[in-house]
Amino acid sequence: MHCPRCGQTGADGPSCPRCGVVFAKLRPDRAAPGLPPARELPPPEPRRPAARLSLILAGLGLAAVAALAFVVLRPRPPRAGPSQGPGPTLEPAGPARPIAAVPRMEMPAPAPATPLPIQELRAASEELPDADRRAAEGLVSMLQAGRPVAPADVQAAQGLFARHAGERGARNLLEGVFLAAAAQSRGRRDYTTAAGDLRRAAGLLPESTPVRRNLLTVLLEAGDWGPAEATAREVLALSPDDPDGVRGLGYALIRQDRSREAAEFLRASLERRDDPGARALLAQIQAGLRTEKGMTEQRLAYFNVRYDGEAHEDVGREILRQLERHRVTLIQAFDFEPRATIPVILFSQQGYYDATGAPAWAGGHYDNFDGRIRVPIGGLTTALTPEMDGTLVHELAHAFIADRSRGVAPRDVHEGVAQFMEGKRLASLLGRDQLTALADGRIRGVMGFYLGALSFVEFLVAERGQGGINDLLQALGDTGDVESAFRKVYGRGYGQVRNDWANRLRRDYGS
Repeated sequence: MHCPRCGQTGADGPSCPRCGVVFAKLRPDRAAPGLPPARELPPPEPRRPAARLSLILAGLGLAAVAALAFVVLRPRPPRAGPSQGPGPTLEPAGPARPIAAVPRMEMPAPAPATPLPIQELRAASEELPDADRRAAEGLVSMLQAGRPVAPADVQAAQGLFARHAGERGARNLLEGVFLAAAAQSRGRRDYTTAAGDLRRAAGLLPESTPVRRNLLTVLLEAGDWGPAEATAREVLALSPDDPDGVRGLGYALIRQDRSREAAEFLRASLERRDDPGARALLAQIQAGLRTEKGMTEQRLAYFNVRYDGEAHEDVGREILRQLERHRVTLIQAFDFEPRATIPVILFSQQGYYDATGAPAWAGGHYDNFDGRIRVPIGGLTTALTPEMDGTLVHELAHAFIADRSRGVAPRDVHEGVAQFMEGKRLASLLGRDQLTALADGRIRGVMGFYLGALSFVEFLVAERGQGGINDLLQALGDTGDVESAFRKVYGRGYGQVRNDWANRLRRDYGS
């Protein structure tokens, strides 16, 4: 056959050997833009005299909060990505468009802590009961040293607060201990425990904005959008126009498919106080809303589907039925159900490319930023083509993978698993000579990446089955680290697993 893109003759495989275009995904009515430059695969984020105790606990509490800054509030350095390891040369397709990072709710780094004058405080606390004095000083020393917070430490801080509820220092100390405990759990990606500690703190400290800011961060990272919205509103009730609260509420609304509400809220907030992060978020929302203007919407329990009015109403209803069927299948396969409703936007052919900036070979697009699936449906009838049905499974699988792994799954796993769920298998796509070319690293560009990703996932399935894939996705979400997740599930790091896969591929098919 002749390649419809570059005219190459003898292009009998799944892709053109000259330009690399994937024939199954080529859109004939739109010229494909040039493929992005080849690049490396991204690796795969007491009873007392009141005055004396007030002096001590005020000093202790302020020092605790300052010391805690180095534990809770400092920006976490990014982890080094795992090595891809040797293997066939896999050059990924560039993303359809730059995916904006989830707005970070990190608070600015505070001023360094001042040394705590323990000896002076001890001299001033001679009339305090020994137990309370020792407990307060021990907690501050723990926070200053950055030592782990144990449940007994939280109980001790609560006891001091209960006995001295009117003291500002007791309040600050309790806040600091709870924040440190939650930070530990968050660092382990144990969002349930972190949120539980912060909710307890919020109940005891109804006027604490820092506690609610940290709870907002935890809920956003956990993808718990409804509670994140409620917490953001609590932050703003205590501190109107708080930048973290504004951005957090805007993003939580986006992820609940309430973009118009998010845009109205952000516009009103920016009129009162400018914030670059909120302004960038608003710009991205408005761009998406422009592409969806005038669309008809159908809402079900698990999907919100929008399409271009009466012209595509029958197609929209059929796609909704197919999505529900595929959702049931994927729940069984992944042993997991996404927590949020998934918006699906059906575009005319030209509208899809204008909205997503996707390359011409793309048959659909899942966006990690807003959780939407966008699909072109120009020319479709209610009898959906096998290609469209495969696209729906593929993009819906991306939504499952992103949710289950909390956005940590490396790109080869993402694309390989999505193709595997679509029913693709390497042996049915390639002949022997093509398999040899893949093993030798002679299939490059977009096609090389997708085939390599599918081959890698088939290797993982052969080693531990679908259950291993499910365990891997869960481990990625639990640990937030690709290396740790692979070691937990496959007994060796990501780079070593890829090395083993490449060696097997060469052994079975290499020249």
